[in-house]
Amino acid sequence: MATFIANALSPIRRCRLFSAALLLLMALCLAAGAPAGAEDILQKRHLASMLDGLAPRMVAGRPVQLSHPTLGRMLLEPTVDSYLQNLAEAWLKPLKSRRAAIVVVEPHSGRVLALAGLKKRRLDPKVALDANSPAASLFKVVTAAAALQEGELEPASHLGFVGRPHTLYRFQLRKKPKYRPRLVTLERSFAASNNPVFARLGIFSLGRDTLEDYAQLLGWGRSLSFELPLNSSRLVEPETKFALGEMASGFNRKTTMSPLHAALMVSVFINGGRFPQPFMVDRLTTARGEVYYRGRPSLSPELITSDTCQDMQELFAATIKVGTARRAFRRLWRDRVLKHIELGGKTGTIRGPDRSELYEWFAGYGREPISGRSLAVAVLVVHGKIRYANPKRLARLMLREAFRPRLTAHKKGRALF
Repeated sequence: MATFIANALSPIRRCRLFSAALLLLMALCLAAGAPAGAEDILQKRHLASMLDGLAPRMVAGRPVQLSHPTLGRMLLEPTVDSYLQNLAEAWLKPLKSRRAAIVVVEPHSGRVLALAGLKKRRLDPKVALDANSPAASLFKVVTAAAALQEGELEPASHLGFVGRPHTLYRFQLRKKPKYRPRLVTLERSFAASNNPVFARLGIFSLGRDTLEDYAQLLGWGRSLSFELPLNSSRLVEPETKFALGEMASGFNRKTTMSPLHAALMVSVFINGGRFPQPFMVDRLTTARGEVYYRGRPSLSPELITSDTCQDMQELFAATIKVGTARRAFRRLWRDRVLKHIELGGKTGTIRGPDRSELYEWFAGYGREPISGRSLAVAVLVVHGKIRYANPKRLARLMLREAFRPRLTAHKKGRALF
């Protein structure tokens, strides 16, 4: 009966004026004899308003008691892994950075295992949900995926550019460069975060429509269903060819995203091309044991082909081995844990709008070849005048501890530095 009412009201579900009435009707249905233990009475959009402000309690990893004026007392069981969460908070808490966030997600389910944030030297998990940070070179993931799937390119395909690889000027984006271009493979361009190569791909190979389509497939400009308030990552339509090149290379400040979105985006490429819907509530029950909500894995249809995913994994691995993350992940053969794990990632660095802040990203993954267990990690650090942390190093620490057998793991995050 409650499900019927929810479906009947689907055209007005998004209106807050009707949310209280909907919850009241559900409660009346339960009182009228709805079967005990009936699940999915509440849905994610109901929880987003109910749980707003409870993120600090949820990330502790322990059951949370809450009271609702209509539904009464309830018990919320989060999906957070308290061990990984405690580590992330222990690493973030002593930092003097402007803001920082660490997110850990299970790609094959969307289960959030860690959601830690820092703002003004205080722990604040909402930083991991803030979608106002410039995506920087993380957007090269979108351009690379589109080029591999639509442009008939391969990781070993050679592309030309002029000038320096980390700048972006108009002379570098001429259709016929004045100078003789240097050739570099797509794999090396991705690993080294080559701006002119990706800008030229966006302008001359893909075009605005194709690039925007793939950005939307990978989470930009659309709402991501979650139990906590989560804003959409912003994608501004480019008005000129140069602006298109800036967007394709991530060399702009208008394309923004959240750390949670960054972890989900990377998950697509080790998930058979399917986008996972994140969830942080395992289940929500009443005092009598009735289940009002249960978090379940939800994957989109295949958005990216398996061949493209395999090629993207080569690009991600190159970033770790020979690219912008090689120093943070050096000497993996000496790491007792990570030497057995397949690793990949992408970095991004850009100044903020007023240039007083430096945004530094790492989004990547680890996967055990034998068991197939995989985890996606996203780390964002916003620096002031001084860099107090390295997001690539924090990601390495998190992946090491996430795959380390728990019986031999350290108990304190500080012992890992």
